[in-house]
Amino acid sequence: MSSSGTRFAVLGSIEAYVGDKPLVLGPAMQRKVLAVMLANAGQAVSPDQIVESVWHDAPPHDALSTLYTYIARLRKVNGLEITRQQGGYLLEMEPESVDLQRFRALLRRARDLPDDSAVDLIEEALGLWRGEPFDGADTPWFVQQRAALAETRFAARLRYFDIALRCGRHGELVPELTEMAAEHPLDERVAGQLMLALYRDGRQAEALRFYEDLRVRLRDELGTDPSPELQLLHRQMLTSDVAIAVPVRQTVPCQLPAPPSVFVGRTDITAELNSLKSGVVVVGGPGGVGKTALVLRWAHDHASRFPDGQLHVNLRGFDPSAPPAQPDMVLHSFLSALGVLPERMPEDLDARSTLFRERVAGRKMLIVLDNALSEDQLRPLLPGGTTCLVVVTSRNRLTGMAVSEQARQVTVPMLTDDEAVALLAQRLGSTRLEDSEALHELIRLTAGLPLALAVVAARALAHPAFPLRVLVKELHDEHSRLDALDAGEPASNVRAVTSWSYHRLSPAAARLFRLLGAHPGPDIDLAASAALAGARPAEVRWLLDELTRAHVLEQPAPGRFASHDLLRAFARDETTPEEAREALGRVLDHYLHTGFAAERQLSPHWPPIDLAPPQRDVHPLQIESYDKAIDWFTAERAALLASADLAARNGWDVHAWQLPWVLSTYLTRSGHWDDRAASQRAALAAARRLGDHTALAEVLLLLGRGHSVLGDQTRAVDELTEALASFRAIANSVGEGITQFSLGLAHARRNDPTTALDHTQQALALFRGIGDRAWETFSLTAVGWYHVLLGEMDLAAEIGGAALRLLDDVGDRDCEAHTHRMLGVVQQQRGDHAAAVVHHQRARELFRDLGDSYSEAATADQLGDSLQALGDNVAAREAWLRAATLFEALGLPEADTVRAKLAD
Repeated sequence: MSSSGTRFAVLGSIEAYVGDKPLVLGPAMQRKVLAVMLANAGQAVSPDQIVESVWHDAPPHDALSTLYTYIARLRKVNGLEITRQQGGYLLEMEPESVDLQRFRALLRRARDLPDDSAVDLIEEALGLWRGEPFDGADTPWFVQQRAALAETRFAARLRYFDIALRCGRHGELVPELTEMAAEHPLDERVAGQLMLALYRDGRQAEALRFYEDLRVRLRDELGTDPSPELQLLHRQMLTSDVAIAVPVRQTVPCQLPAPPSVFVGRTDITAELNSLKSGVVVVGGPGGVGKTALVLRWAHDHASRFPDGQLHVNLRGFDPSAPPAQPDMVLHSFLSALGVLPERMPEDLDARSTLFRERVAGRKMLIVLDNALSEDQLRPLLPGGTTCLVVVTSRNRLTGMAVSEQARQVTVPMLTDDEAVALLAQRLGSTRLEDSEALHELIRLTAGLPLALAVVAARALAHPAFPLRVLVKELHDEHSRLDALDAGEPASNVRAVTSWSYHRLSPAAARLFRLLGAHPGPDIDLAASAALAGARPAEVRWLLDELTRAHVLEQPAPGRFASHDLLRAFARDETTPEEAREALGRVLDHYLHTGFAAERQLSPHWPPIDLAPPQRDVHPLQIESYDKAIDWFTAERAALLASADLAARNGWDVHAWQLPWVLSTYLTRSGHWDDRAASQRAALAAARRLGDHTALAEVLLLLGRGHSVLGDQTRAVDELTEALASFRAIANSVGEGITQFSLGLAHARRNDPTTALDHTQQALALFRGIGDRAWETFSLTAVGWYHVLLGEMDLAAEIGGAALRLLDDVGDRDCEAHTHRMLGVVQQQRGDHAAAVVHHQRARELFRDLGDSYSEAATADQLGDSLQALGDNVAAREAWLRAATLFEALGLPEADTVRAKLAD
């Protein structure tokens, strides 16, 4: 009961009372919001989680606003104290003022009491049910909650009958057991209880007749015989054995260690555990992620589902202070807990395993095998039959269990930011977390690892005067971060806990793990991993498999591998500077040479740069098509940018200017213009340090083009002018021509088409002089553009036609796209919108194939204008919508202009 005397009920319809007087709880949806809060009393629930639980896929138009209104109204209900926390809304109340929470609490208390007291508590718990829980609520969340509660209630009733039979209450149980047997006609546990109640009530013939009916039903419907336990009970009844006991031994082990006092999140995994009734599930994840805490929390919350007991063992798979537990010793402990006397304990492993399976057969038990090392350690400990649930935790994936035992496998991830906030709020209180910036930096630096967060929370509690920023400052230095995450004992030391997994790796896998810590990108593929290791991909594949099996490496996407930041920090600390530098040199070569091959597919017209050969142990990929080049750059963009930055900071100046060169075309077409400019600025500094005039000219050209795209034409013209002088100094006519062409673009963007035309005509003359047909075509198209800007449409159309004729020989899709776009604008200005649509549609198709998002968006916008002029408003809106979507994705203000057209 709450301090206000209000009682809340959800085990039936959603209601509330003060004394016997019902309270008005508002409309149906508001009551459902209350039900979600009541089910999570004492835990912060995010607004998104409430909306999903209440409305699922049919939320109101402004769901959050509606939710806020309901919360405001519920705060006025007597007995409800709802506060806003970092992790969402928190309903603070006495748990037993909610019938659902009281139901669970009574079942938990009954587990530790003698039979005569336990039976009364369970009876009281079952008496709280008034009907279907959350009656009237039918979203998936409520359906799932209802199903889980029904399972818990069923298990509680079974346990109640067991205890009541032991207490001699068999006569009064017969009507209820008869009804339950009719509801569950194939449940042998219920059948055994009814048979025993009938037998003890002097109704032996009815008990035997019920058994015979059940035997026939099992044969006809399932093709099976009654269980060995039920057959034994039947034989005992036939001989009138007065010593008959229930078909479940009275020895009910409860070995679960205490659950964690603070626990948040993990709803997806607990939902999956809730769905399992028997079999094996392996809960995996890296050290410190909270596997054991999750399983123990779930096991305690659902212990009533396993009325025949809960077994637990720490298998010490990764314990540095003791060897892994041996299966024969574990079975000795389990069998002792199940009542096997010392003199009847088998000596060898196989006999113990067989006896264990016999003792748990037909019993609804939970077996928690914590901290397992291998499949071989586990197999002797597995029960037979289909009534026990085995939950294994391990740092290894134990994929063999999935193959041989059909085990379900779940991986415990890092905490989300919201979950991490909720965890810290429970430990430290919301006041300590008011510095939001420091809070989120703390979560970032701990990678959302529960162990790391727990260590930080312990330090914060030990130093209550320390502001959060002080604790964050201790974590900023990546070289000492792990030292700060040490609470004074191995199990609460992130470095020590990680080392237990590391020291279980093979030497080759441990070496690769160390080298992966040096890799600068957020993730890595097989080919780059092979370059790090100085090996062939086939040689490295099995090492990556070993690392993923050990959960020191995850696979966030097919073919991509990553570790959280604290694992990477550990790996870096284990690597020698020499080992790391050699590996980084190899991976930089891999990225450079593979990137160069990919760039050649994107821009075959762009003159190549000269690369030094890759190191002997590096085997670059062969990129053989445009689409494969785009896919590779898309997957590796972050790693390439990080590698270029690392090269610039660590003395690899050749890589520092050449990596941005190979990235340039991709970054331009995909709209990552800021990344392109930033990488080229670092490249310029590297080129100047090298004193390499060719490098300086190439970088200045690309940097100037990048600043021009970003709109800084003054800076662009200065850099391009310096590039022009550099190309002339090294007598590079192609580079000189491309720079003149690029100066034309910059002047056109500053609304000076006359100067733009002059530069581009000089470029055109240069390219014609050296016979570069591709760049001649590009320049010719640009000359046409500038005539458009000067209002000379007929001349522009003539030039565009000449460019298209050249393209028949050159075959460059990029140039063809720009030429068609230019001709589309020409026809638009002439008023021939039908011809404009033809050119714009072709240009848009080509830009889309090239992945040039900005040019596709600009072309789609112009296409929409021509379609509207032709009266095709539906097609015009489709074109504008595509343009607006692309502009918004690029973060460009042009999106507002297009959205205005859509609004008309």
